[in-house]
Amino acid sequence: MSDGLTLSWPALTGGLVLGMLLAVIYLMALARSVRGLVVSRYPGRRLLLGTLLRLLLMGAVFGGLLYAGDALQALAAVAGFVIVRTAVVRWQMIREDA
Repeated sequence: MSDGLTLSWPALTGGLVLGMLLAVIYLMALARSVRGLVVSRYPGRRLLLGTLLRLLLMGAVFGGLLYAGDALQALAAVAGFVIVRTAVVRWQMIREDA
Protein backbone atom coordinates (compact mmCIF):
# COMPACT_ATOMS: atom_id res chain seq x y z
CA MET A 1 0.00 0.00 0.00
CA SER A 2 2.58 2.59 1.04
CA ASP A 3 5.43 2.54 -1.43
CA GLY A 4 7.40 5.57 -0.26
CA LEU A 5 7.37 6.35 3.42
CA THR A 6 6.88 3.68 6.03
CA LEU A 7 6.11 4.51 9.63
CA SER A 8 8.56 3.09 12.08
CA TRP A 9 7.13 3.87 15.50
CA PRO A 10 10.39 3.42 17.42
CA ALA A 11 12.17 5.79 15.02
CA LEU A 12 9.37 8.35 15.25
CA THR A 13 9.26 8.14 19.03
CA GLY A 14 13.03 8.42 19.23
CA GLY A 15 12.98 11.45 16.95
CA LEU A 16 10.24 13.10 18.99
CA VAL A 17 12.11 12.51 22.25
CA LEU A 18 15.35 13.73 20.70
CA GLY A 19 13.64 16.91 19.52
CA MET A 20 12.14 17.49 22.96
CA LEU A 21 15.51 17.00 24.61
CA LEU A 22 17.11 19.35 22.11
CA ALA A 23 14.46 21.99 22.89
CA VAL A 24 15.14 21.70 26.63
CA ILE A 25 18.88 22.10 26.08
CA TYR A 26 18.29 25.00 23.68
CA LEU A 27 15.99 26.83 26.09
CA MET A 28 18.32 26.26 29.05
CA ALA A 29 21.22 27.68 27.03
CA LEU A 30 19.05 30.62 25.97
CA ALA A 31 18.04 31.40 29.55
CA ARG A 32 21.66 31.16 30.71
CA SER A 33 22.80 33.42 27.90
CA VAL A 34 20.16 36.07 28.62
CA ARG A 35 20.78 36.02 32.38
CA GLY A 36 24.49 36.49 31.77
CA LEU A 37 23.93 39.64 29.71
CA VAL A 38 23.47 41.76 32.82
CA VAL A 39 26.91 41.06 34.26
CA SER A 40 28.78 40.66 30.97
CA ARG A 41 31.41 43.17 29.98
CA TYR A 42 30.53 42.69 26.30
CA PRO A 43 26.84 41.75 26.16
CA GLY A 44 26.57 41.95 22.37
CA ARG A 45 29.42 39.51 21.89
CA ARG A 46 27.93 37.15 24.47
CA LEU A 47 24.51 37.28 22.83
CA LEU A 48 25.94 36.66 19.36
CA LEU A 49 28.15 33.80 20.52
CA GLY A 50 25.29 32.16 22.42
CA THR A 51 23.01 32.44 19.41
CA LEU A 52 25.61 30.93 17.10
CA LEU A 53 26.31 28.04 19.47
CA ARG A 54 22.62 27.24 19.86
CA LEU A 55 22.07 27.33 16.09
CA LEU A 56 25.14 25.16 15.56
CA LEU A 57 23.78 22.61 18.05
CA MET A 58 20.38 22.50 16.35
CA GLY A 59 21.90 22.30 12.89
CA ALA A 60 24.22 19.48 13.94
CA VAL A 61 21.40 17.40 15.43
CA PHE A 62 18.89 17.95 12.64
CA GLY A 63 21.59 17.67 9.96
CA GLY A 64 22.87 14.47 11.55
CA LEU A 65 19.40 12.97 11.42
CA LEU A 66 19.00 13.92 7.78
CA TYR A 67 22.48 12.64 6.97
CA ALA A 68 21.61 9.34 8.59
CA GLY A 69 18.88 9.12 5.98
CA ASP A 70 15.78 9.09 8.15
CA ALA A 71 13.71 12.08 7.10
CA LEU A 72 10.70 11.00 9.16
CA GLN A 73 12.81 10.84 12.31
CA ALA A 74 14.18 14.32 11.57
CA LEU A 75 10.64 15.59 11.03
CA ALA A 76 9.56 14.02 14.32
CA ALA A 77 12.50 15.73 16.04
CA VAL A 78 11.40 19.08 14.62
CA ALA A 79 7.88 18.40 15.88
CA GLY A 80 9.20 17.55 19.36
CA PHE A 81 11.27 20.73 19.40
CA VAL A 82 8.27 22.85 18.41
CA ILE A 83 5.99 21.19 20.97
CA VAL A 84 8.34 21.87 23.89
CA ARG A 85 9.20 25.39 22.76
CA THR A 86 5.52 26.29 22.33
CA ALA A 87 4.64 24.80 25.72
CA VAL A 88 7.40 26.74 27.48
CA VAL A 89 6.47 30.03 25.79
CA ARG A 90 2.79 29.58 26.68
CA TRP A 91 3.69 28.66 30.26
CA GLN A 92 5.78 31.82 30.59
CA MET A 93 3.00 33.95 29.15
CA ILE A 94 0.52 32.53 31.65
CA ARG A 95 3.03 33.01 34.48
CA GLU A 96 3.59 36.66 33.53
CA ASP A 97 -0.17 37.36 33.40
CA ALA A 98 -0.71 36.00 36.93
